[in-house]
Amino acid sequence: MRKKSERSLSFLTALMMALTLALFLPDTAVRAKSAPYENYFNKQDDKEVRYDGSKWVQPPSWNCPTINPRNYEGGIMVFFDKIGLEPGKANGKIQRVYVSVHGATDPVSMMKFHVFYDTRLKVVNNSNGDPVSPGKAVTDFQDTGSKLVEDGQIAFYAYSKTDIELSNASLFTIDFQIPEDAEAGDFYPIGMSYTDDGVVADTFIDSKCTEEGKLQMTYVFTKGIYNGYLCILGEPKIKKAELTLKNPRAGTKSTTDPKAWFSNIPNDITISDLEWTERNSLDDFGEGDAFKPGKFYGLKFKLTPTNGDTFSKKFQVIVNGKKADYQGNDITNGGFFITDIEALERLLGDINNDGKVNVTDILKIAAHIKGKRILPDPKIADLNGDGKVNITDITKLAAHIKGKRLLY
Repeated sequence: MRKKSERSLSFLTALMMALTLALFLPDTAVRAKSAPYENYFNKQDDKEVRYDGSKWVQPPSWNCPTINPRNYEGGIMVFFDKIGLEPGKANGKIQRVYVSVHGATDPVSMMKFHVFYDTRLKVVNNSNGDPVSPGKAVTDFQDTGSKLVEDGQIAFYAYSKTDIELSNASLFTIDFQIPEDAEAGDFYPIGMSYTDDGVVADTFIDSKCTEEGKLQMTYVFTKGIYNGYLCILGEPKIKKAELTLKNPRAGTKSTTDPKAWFSNIPNDITISDLEWTERNSLDDFGEGDAFKPGKFYGLKFKLTPTNGDTFSKKFQVIVNGKKADYQGNDITNGGFFITDIEALERLLGDINNDGKVNVTDILKIAAHIKGKRILPDPKIADLNGDGKVNITDITKLAAHIKGKRLLY
């Protein structure tokens, strides 16, 4: 009688889990959107994203001491394809990615995963309108499903009334469309990150939640997952230049020396042909003319790749965090860009206008924040440009004075 009761309890537990997965998966998507997870796969920096097992959280419902994955004697792997595509032939192509399991030592009846990907890729739904197609490894599972939680994130689940011995096969597949403007060196990471979406956390367990099942699940979510990617083969081209342009100061004379204005010129880029103009003015402004505080000036400059390299067709120039305008059509061999910058009244961080930046200036900002001595021009104390004067500005000024993070 005891064994029968245990079986009944186990079945009821599994049934409740199945109903939660199947019926509330859409709600999962809603909740995930209200509290979005950071998608580390969508930085679009053309770098691989390795699985991070530190995000694993042992379910409190297990009500047991922390399980050490090193005690697992198997070698189960859940892994994504890593696929390289020929440049020029992959553009706009639909590419299927397999997510497979190998070496499972213990049966499973419930699984749920969250898949993250680079949003330059576009998911192509299957004939049923689902983003994920179940694979051979889950053929005997009674219920499977998937949902696009948001662009860049997919949830997949599978449930069986009985425990299933998993074969070495595909768990599921996803079809992705490669961008039309893909070029050599483009890299699109795809993979998993352990996620608790507030309904049912990611899982990979048997119906009875046995000790063996818990140990296998712990190993999977800490050490057993291997992320993948799609990439375009070939030498990558220069895609971005992030430049820092110094603010002109009252009385400073304009020059055409790039090193006098740009403080972090990349080694693979040459800057030349600087040309200053005063915005909203008909007056001539050129080399040797003095900047006036409060006025905006335009800077036209030329960028060319060095060492025989070429720029990507998607090449961008970011100046002080803002995209510079490109003047031309084909950027691959270089061209001219234009950006705007304001001439400042005095040295950034010099709150008391004594020509120095030191602890006295910190005290001035602190007194302003406390309301003891309000600054006549608070804008000069807004060091991070967020329109506010607060402790963040003090932190930035202190870091500058200590030489840790310079303001200019």
